[in-house]
Amino acid sequence: MPKYLFLALSLFFGFNVLAQKNLAWPVLAMTNYSQDPATGLYTPQFPKILEDQFEGQEVIIAGYLIPVDVEANTYALSKNPFSSCFFCGNAGPETVIELKFTADPGRFATDKYLPIKGTLKLNRNGSGLFFTLENAEISG
Repeated sequence: MPKYLFLALSLFFGFNVLAQKNLAWPVLAMTNYSQDPATGLYTPQFPKILEDQFEGQEVIIAGYLIPVDVEANTYALSKNPFSSCFFCGNAGPETVIELKFTADPGRFATDKYLPIKGTLKLNRNGSGLFFTLENAEISG
């Protein structure tokens, strides 16, 4: 019996260590920010859950792919489609993630909804987007 318990626990914990974490847009939306009136730059205040459970971790999140500069391999992932003015209405800087692909992801139509896997980096310096997925790749 102890041998089966050990096997079951090993499998359970082994798979959990290797699995990436699912990141949801509502968790990113918990990020508050303030704007410096002199520079116009936004400074994020990240929620503890984001810093403790997701920062530096491999995560997967689905969203709308937005080519920023295809020739420079620069893309963003948005909670909202570009065709619906992804930065209008209630959308803010917490609804967009910079993507740094490990390899050229190829060409995609704007607003293609895709799951993306990568290592989450939180940008605290005020320039650029609040969130970056490094070593990004299309998942699934």
